[in-house]
Formats: sequence, C-alpha cells, structure tokens
Amino acid sequence: MINPEQDQDRAAQLRRRIFQIELLAAMPQVVWQLIDALSDDRTDALKLERIIEGDMALASKVLSLANSAYYGMPQKITTISRAVVVIGYQELEFLALGAGLAQLFDLSQVPLGFDGEGLWLHSLAVSWASRELAEASGYPIPGEVMVAGLLHDLGKLVLATHLADELTRILDLVRKGSPYYKAEAETGLKHSIIGYWLAKRWSLPEIHSATIRYHHAPQTTDPYLRSTCLVSLGDILVKSLGLGLVHEAPPLKEDQLLRAAGLKTRHLDETRQSAQKKLPAMFETWRQMLAKGGLT
Repeated sequence: MINPEQDQDRAAQLRRRIFQIELLAAMPQVVWQLIDALSDDRTDALKLERIIEGDMALASKVLSLANSAYYGMPQKITTISRAVVVIGYQELEFLALGAGLAQLFDLSQVPLGFDGEGLWLHSLAVSWASRELAEASGYPIPGEVMVAGLLHDLGKLVLATHLADELTRILDLVRKGSPYYKAEAETGLKHSIIGYWLAKRWSLPEIHSATIRYHHAPQTTDPYLRSTCLVSLGDILVKSLGLGLVHEAPPLKEDQLLRAAGLKTRHLDETRQSAQKKLPAMFETWRQMLAKGGLT
C-alpha cells in the first residue's frame, strides 16, 4: 500500500515530467497570427486572406474545407477571401487552434484502446457547444469560452502523448469495469490536475487554467465559475449525444450549473437540438482540417 509520502513523491515526479513539455512555442506561427487576427474586431476578410495565403498548406486546407459537402456551395470556391466568408470567422478560429495543437500532440501513437481522433472531435464539439451556450447566456466574450472548451481536456492529451504508460494503467482499470473518472482517481492521474499543471507551466490565461482544473468539479470560490460552468454544460451536452470520445465523468447537478452559467433549461435544450443537427456533419470537415499536414 502506497503511503502519503510515496504519493507526494510520485506527484512531484509527475509534475517534473509535465513541466518538461515546452512545445507551446513550437506552435506554427501562422496559427498565432490567425488567432490574433480573429480576436481583433477590426480584422476583415482581406487581412485573413493575406495571413492564410502566406502558408501554402493552410491555404490548401481552407479551400478544401470551404468546398466540402458540409457547406454545400453550388459553385467551386477558388479564392481564400471567399473561403473565409463561407467558413466564417468563428469556426476558422477554433479550427486553427485545434489544428495547431494537433501538431504539438501527435495522437497517432496513443496506447491501445484509446481513441485519439475521438478526443479531438470531442474537444472541438465541446468548444462549439460552449460558445453557443455562452452566446445564449449573454456572456461578454464568447470566444474565450470557446477556447476554454477546446482546452478543457488538455490533461488527456498529455496522458495520451507523453504519459502513455500511466494512461495504460487507467485504461486497464476501465477494461475491468471501473468508471474512467474513478480509474483516474485510483491511479492518482486525474486529467483535470495534469492539464492544470501544464496550463500553469505554459502561463495560459487564468480563465483557461481554471476551466481545465474545475470543469468536472466547479467551485463557488472560482472567479471564473461562470465560464467553467458553461464548458461543463458543453461537455455534458456533447457526451449525452455520444459524439467523439466519451468517458464517464463525476455526476454534476445540471440545475446548479445552469444557474451559475446564467442559462435556462430551454437554452440547453435548444443547443442540444442544434448540436444534433449540425455536429455530425461538422465532424467530417473537422477531420479534414485536422488531417496530418494540415498546418505547418
């Protein structure tokens, strides 16, 4: 039996390994340029066109995406400026960040039994749902909730790509019948804590660090409680639809989350209905954008 001192020592070793992940600076420069531009209300399609055309791989992906069956355009899209209009600023923003992160965390070599692509699709879907809920609640900056939703499972990305042996221990317990969140707790490998450690190591904005840490256990003392609850609701909504990777999480009281998020039950129901209609088709476009070689 592991004593408290051994637990502390193991946690310290784990933190040291996580703190060695210094890949954020390696994010393709075009991704940061695009996200900065999309965060500026003064940005127009012409500025985005210049950024995208400066990267051949990104330009190819954006054109391919705009011409996908999801958008159903009657005529072929041949210019970046038109593609930007077709795709829309919001979707382009989180696709750019998602594609950039996909290069930092190579999910092609994940442990057996772990659905790497499903994790990406889940993260993107939660990002989309969180923004929809933020807008419905009147949240002042829906975009920051969207990014928080995309990053909420950062700890699972770390486990899958940098702590494969540890993740295998969790998956072994799940195969034996343990709920995923209980297997994490039993092994001392909660993805919310692992993701939080890396978020702090990378000096991510506090709103994102808080969401990563508390999305399965919102705290009333958290100054970012509202945004955290919006992401928690987005996570619950996406899992209820069985879209992407679905791991059993600790139960939360939906009515308390709704109150803290500034939402009514009808807002959640409307977003769920919209997600049922839109997300399955969007998954195909996201797979295109996140395909190997998407952003360089």
